[in-house]
Amino acid sequence: MGLSSIVTQPPPPTPPGLVDPTDQQEYPILLTANTTNIETGNVINIGGLNLVTMAMDPFVMQYTAGFPLEKVAWGRLSVDALSQQTRITSLVFNIQILSPYLNQVQSSNAASHVLRTMEQAVIGEDIPGAFGNAKSRSVIIISSDGYVAGLAGLLKLHWTLPGYQPDYCSPGGALVFELRQSRSTKEYLVRAFYTSQTFDQLRNLTPLTLKNPPATMQLLIPGGSKSATDLDVDFYTFQTLLRKAIKPAYVQDPSEEDPPPVLRGVPLR
Repeated sequence: MGLSSIVTQPPPPTPPGLVDPTDQQEYPILLTANTTNIETGNVINIGGLNLVTMAMDPFVMQYTAGFPLEKVAWGRLSVDALSQQTRITSLVFNIQILSPYLNQVQSSNAASHVLRTMEQAVIGEDIPGAFGNAKSRSVIIISSDGYVAGLAGLLKLHWTLPGYQPDYCSPGGALVFELRQSRSTKEYLVRAFYTSQTFDQLRNLTPLTLKNPPATMQLLIPGGSKSATDLDVDFYTFQTLLRKAIKPAYVQDPSEEDPPPVLRGVPLR
């Protein structure tokens, strides 16, 4: 089902007072460079495609927030059709963030913080530009899906979770880098995975347990994973891969930036 037939009823021509964001004549997809108000994910002017994503995103929120099905996209989308529509969001990220040059420009600084945080844990000493401190056992970075897609793009990571489209950054989903240490060799390994509640777990507020966990996929790290059955990567190999992907020219000196605020006293249940 096309977006046009969802946001306009009956399908085109558009009823008076409504806007059809898929109208290519009125809202062409430009794909030109922005020259003003440039920020991460806004370097390329995608024209009408931006309207399409803005028109579609609320349907995902409606479904996951538990709206009655007849009110999700006016009852015109099944959950499978809803999932299909999210491919547009991934397309936008591919255009605005994931081309190699733009990805380095927009994602190198965030990736540098992540790498410094992991290096800090390995050496056991605080490092400028790292999150938390050397004693932090877990670090949770709250960010937009664009930054998640960008960081994954630097390492060429891909995932597909049940019910979702490939590489879709789902509501509340997380890209995780797990640092593990061998008890016998003391070697540090990195395990990457993407995890998220499914559409219906989100909609039904399903309690997550070991018996009913979120959807999770361990990720192949190209150039680092040893085989299709052993995806863990030696930390120093991971460090080399991420350093190679990061462009130092686009990394801000930690002494010149304001670190993000840290939430403290949050109870874990």
